[in-house]
Amino acid sequence: MPSEKTDAVTNSEPSERFLTLIGVGGGLVQFIAFTAVGVLTLDNLVYSGIIGLFAGVGSFLFIPWFVGLSAVQEADDGDVPLAVAAERVPRSTQQGLIGFGLEAGAIVMIAAAFALDGADLLVGVPAALAVALAVYFVGSVVLGR
Repeated sequence: MPSEKTDAVTNSEPSERFLTLIGVGGGLVQFIAFTAVGVLTLDNLVYSGIIGLFAGVGSFLFIPWFVGLSAVQEADDGDVPLAVAAERVPRSTQQGLIGFGLEAGAIVMIAAAFALDGADLLVGVPAALAVALAVYFVGSVVLGR
């Protein structure tokens, strides 16, 4: 009788289900935290919700990729180059990079609101998207994607 594998880790690499659960959990926590910080400091629910959305989606995409990358490097005792390790990760490198960019964009949205002494969607959203795309581009060049 074949046994079902219920382990979160198989062959020292996390399973796809485990990575998805980590992404969902991290995304929810980031969404709640960034939205709450925005509401408490900026008193603008819409702007704060968009900040939380950027951070939550970014975490959902980035954290599973990063955990997979760490597992690949750990399995090879850290002797594998970053570009090679990124190829072995079961998750898409492009999704991980855009997730990292979206998280950085959420931080830039908060910073823009503080710098302008108020939340302005016409400044915050383009700034966040510009940072997300810049991080994606730089990461793609560094990883050779």
